[in-house]
Amino acid sequence: MEKTVYIVSRYINSNHHDNYFHFVGYFNGVRINKIVVRGGNFELGEDYVLALNKVKCKSSILYGKLVKSKKLFI
Repeated sequence: MEKTVYIVSRYINSNHHDNYFHFVGYFNGVRINKIVVRGGNFELGEDYVLALNKVKCKSSILYGKLVKSKKLFI
């Protein structure tokens, strides 16, 4: 069974099937500067809670497949 990772992040850009989110923090001891999510439709500049699986880290970028997302209203 795959683990699901939950992240709160701001949507900043997209490129075909990949969506880019702003993030500064650590995942499994590795510093992360950006999140790349496969799948989903998002609004530029909005904050989301992301549920991701198939997560991997490469060159300070976290990659994952979207399971579910929820836009935050503040």
